[in-house]
Amino acid sequence: MNRSAFFQGGDLRLRVPLWYGGWASSRRRRFSSAVRPLMCAAFLVFFACGIEDYIYLPPVPESYVTQSPAMSGVVIRLPQIDAIQFRNFIIFYRIYISGESRASIIPAEYSTLNTALAADYNAFLPYANVTTNTSVNISAVGALFKNRNYWKLEVENSSIDDILGSDGQTVTVNFQSIFGRAPTLDEGDSEYVLRRSNGEGTFNPVPDRRFLNTVNLNSTGNATALVNADVAPASGSPPVSYAYVAMYIVAMGIDNNFSPIYSSPTFLGVFRLPD
Repeated sequence: MNRSAFFQGGDLRLRVPLWYGGWASSRRRRFSSAVRPLMCAAFLVFFACGIEDYIYLPPVPESYVTQSPAMSGVVIRLPQIDAIQFRNFIIFYRIYISGESRASIIPAEYSTLNTALAADYNAFLPYANVTTNTSVNISAVGALFKNRNYWKLEVENSSIDDILGSDGQTVTVNFQSIFGRAPTLDEGDSEYVLRRSNGEGTFNPVPDRRFLNTVNLNSTGNATALVNADVAPASGSPPVSYAYVAMYIVAMGIDNNFSPIYSSPTFLGVFRLPD
């Protein structure tokens, strides 16, 4: 009896023609062949998008930094960095006004010079020269500098990125007090006059962009976001004002998404600006 279903021994059974079994098996094979590549592609996309490559840029070792006497400068040996993402080194700075005249200072005394200096130093301390502490989020370094009003150091008539782009060389940041001489960045036989940032046009430093201690630089009224945004004013109204600058150096690179990445910062020191 050629029926698809019939009663046999009180059970209802489904009789499937032989041709159907072959057809269903063929459909399953074709479905599997078509879907398997799509599933593999989805698997790869999921993991490629969900897990980013961690790019590590080593910091400048503290042993590569030598401070000059009397807070007059620093010699920096730039390490060689083999990562293809590396572009150049960057020096970030902030100026602090104080009523204290000092020829040397240690971190425990920063608050006597300027309370903002002590606060900034303590904010950077967990990030400074990190090599193995994975609990520190190095990707936050760029935002941290910006939030603490630290700005990128520049030089006159040249690109500082080119000067600090060649790893393995030695440079000197020179704040020696020599009459008629502005502070410089020295590399080999070349000297480049240091220039303060203007925040890419977001503020207008006065009296100019040189690193010199002047009445206009010391003025609390000029220490605003539109004028001297790179200056932390003195507490109170000291009868005589002195200017200091704190500096950090980082290695900078570009990740696979064309976003800037940084090494952990290395503290270069606090230096006194000449008059």
